[in-house]
Amino acid sequence: MIDSGWARKLFLSSAITQGAIYVIRPMITYRALELDASAVTIGYIAAVYALFPVLLALSFGKYVGQVGEGRFVIIGTFFIGVSAALLLYANSIALLAIGAALSGISHLACMVGGQTMVALKSPPEKYEEHFGRYTFSASLGHMIGPILATMVAGSTGVIPKSTASAFALALGLSALAMFPVFSWRNQSATVAARHHEAGTIRAAGKLLKKPGIFAAIFTSLAVSSAADVLVVFLPLYGSENQFSAFSIGVIISIRAATSMASRFFLGSLSKRYNAYVLIHSSNVVSIIACIAMAFAPNPLILGAIVFIAGFSLGIGQPLTMTLVSQLTVPEERALAVSTRLTGNRLGQFIVPAGAGLVAASAGASAVFIGLAVLLAATFLPRVGRAQ
Repeated sequence: MIDSGWARKLFLSSAITQGAIYVIRPMITYRALELDASAVTIGYIAAVYALFPVLLALSFGKYVGQVGEGRFVIIGTFFIGVSAALLLYANSIALLAIGAALSGISHLACMVGGQTMVALKSPPEKYEEHFGRYTFSASLGHMIGPILATMVAGSTGVIPKSTASAFALALGLSALAMFPVFSWRNQSATVAARHHEAGTIRAAGKLLKKPGIFAAIFTSLAVSSAADVLVVFLPLYGSENQFSAFSIGVIISIRAATSMASRFFLGSLSKRYNAYVLIHSSNVVSIIACIAMAFAPNPLILGAIVFIAGFSLGIGQPLTMTLVSQLTVPEERALAVSTRLTGNRLGQFIVPAGAGLVAASAGASAVFIGLAVLLAATFLPRVGRAQ
């Protein structure tokens, strides 16, 4: 068990903020459908969520070492609430895109702060356990958020009755998430970030040349993009196949629940199998599951497939966090965390836009085949063994 006070506060706040984000993300898709958006437009809105984080992630990695991890978590949590308030009144595609972008930036701030805190405050022998618990708390929020959203929003069949109610819920959750971490408002950085004379982008490029770093970041990109696209395009897939909004909300929560289970047991799994075996085995299962999703005839079978996919997709993220942390020195870790998150957001920018084009021409089911191809590409660069 983790007995560190900072860890308990971080994990509790993370669970609540991730719950707020997972209220927001599916409801953005449903609000877009209410506004008669096409599949291509939905894909672009999902891409906008990641666009500004792509541009800002490396800078955040520099600033977190100056501002402090705790303050970054507080700032991100506050602006998740601001984005929820904006989405509450978003009655046009333009406002919806702005709200999505702000929620993406805010979410990034929380993650940069939280992951940097875990990387710097955890002893090396506890990386798998601490990152597993941190991502476990995130999956808890991912599981609870969609269920709460569909309960609050109600359902008229394939479309919720009130997306506004769900966005109001996200606003309330972001306020609640401030309570565990508000005492960090005066904390300075645990380790000051190394100053890079040549510039942050060049320093990140140099970091990527370290053995194992690029492969870990590319794997993280593929896994996070696959999980992100599922959240955005499962509602569209359900709408195309006349699955109820409630059933899709439950299925999204199932994915989070099984990811949560895999992360809870990651510490035990990592004692029996090395990171290389776990990452590659889980990706094989995810590839098969994504292909199977494209042919799911009803919500029950889709839920069973997503159950498996959630477990396998849940393994990759904490292990790539561990690898990136183990392969860098403490002064580089804020930059390493932000470089990894830049990769994630780059994938979450490019992949949903491409998925929207695929869905427009071939239907949402073809998106799942595309995700399988993306995950298969992780076998091209070799993920180095954790030292």
